Amino acid sequence: MRSNWKIGILVFLSLLVYAYVGYYLDRTQFYEILIGFSVLFSAYALLVKQADLSNLKKYQFLGVLFRLIFLFSFPKLSDDYFRFIWDGQLLAKGINPFDYLPAEVLAEFPNKAVLLSGMNSPEYYSIYPPMAQLVYWLGAVLSPNSILGSIVSMRVIVVLAEIGTIFLLPKILKQLNLNPISSLWYILNPLVIVELTGNLHFEGIMIFFLLAALFFILKQKNLAGSVFWALAAATKLIPLVFLPVLYRRFKLKDLLFICGISTFLFLFLWFPLYNKDFLIHFSESFNLYFKSFEFNASIYYVVRWLGFEMLGYNVIEMAGLIMPKIALLIMLLILLRKANNNWLRIFESLFFALSIYYLFAFIVHPWYICTVLVLGVFTKYKFAVLWSFLAVLSYWAYQTPAYQENLYLIAFEYLAVFCYFIAEFFMYKEKLKFNSN
Repeated sequence: MRSNWKIGILVFLSLLVYAYVGYYLDRTQFYEILIGFSVLFSAYALLVKQADLSNLKKYQFLGVLFRLIFLFSFPKLSDDYFRFIWDGQLLAKGINPFDYLPAEVLAEFPNKAVLLSGMNSPEYYSIYPPMAQLVYWLGAVLSPNSILGSIVSMRVIVVLAEIGTIFLLPKILKQLNLNPISSLWYILNPLVIVELTGNLHFEGIMIFFLLAALFFILKQKNLAGSVFWALAAATKLIPLVFLPVLYRRFKLKDLLFICGISTFLFLFLWFPLYNKDFLIHFSESFNLYFKSFEFNASIYYVVRWLGFEMLGYNVIEMAGLIMPKIALLIMLLILLRKANNNWLRIFESLFFALSIYYLFAFIVHPWYICTVLVLGVFTKYKFAVLWSFLAVLSYWAYQTPAYQENLYLIAFEYLAVFCYFIAEFFMYKEKLKFNSN
């Protein structure tokens, strides 16, 4: 009885804070954001600790409820939704969003001036893949005259994908003989709830497609798995790089089938947007992403500091040519390692490969960590949970229009995550030695 009261208080407190974050908070209010997330993460840790298999469904329902709180809110901590709606409005008018810069668009549509003024990258061509563009188009078609209406339409799709993930995660864990309760580290995580549903980021859709792909491939339904893998990559590109992880697990015939179907369908989904200028415009924005933008980075900020010390200028262009290639090489080495001959090792490799990728990345927005977090559910490591909380420190930058970062806070974020990982690594290594004796 006492435990039920405790859970009730934690749930009620979480509901209040989620409502505050969703409807009243502004991203310039860093200290309020930090306090809010501190309360949410404290309640989250206590709720997961209280959970067991007998009440897993109640916690799954709670995860859905927390997400539904944001249904009619404007994204408070991100302005990316302006570009989403903009691309959707263009598609609804039959205009390819990869053809024109926003300033070059002559067609009139509802709220054009508002969308253009709110956009954070109006000088760049769109870079969002076709499944994301499909959702933007649906948002524009379902609510052509209202920004909030488009947001709600798109958010419903994100929430449906998240519900799919909420009920799929325990099934996959059970199939791998892992504790389904571990799914709550993702389902109830405040960063996941606020960033994916509240701030309308499409990692939520990609994660569902990726988990569905792995679920079907686990069941030896390779065609369905290949289709979902392509859908995941066509929402966010990173799952396409993950395909080599299957190399050690499958016979050559099955591997070629999965990779072939996934790659073919991925390319086919781009076909409606493809024209003579597409590759030029997309590659231009893609290269600018790696050579112009910086946010909440780790290794790159050390490289940048060394560049200033030794050369006297920002080495982002040089680093942009080299560091992504190093990250990709390390990822491939992890994904192709011999140990990837069972599913637990495969999930662990995906988890570490993506962690390495973001350690080398120039931009690590908080919502990027959600994918690392969901893959971490299948491993014994919990440093991604800590990272999901400490990533909130990056919101310091939004206190001013110049987005000036606090490098001390970023250094603290990554040092704490790295130290926690090292502690976990040696702890599990010692346990392994003990068990083998």
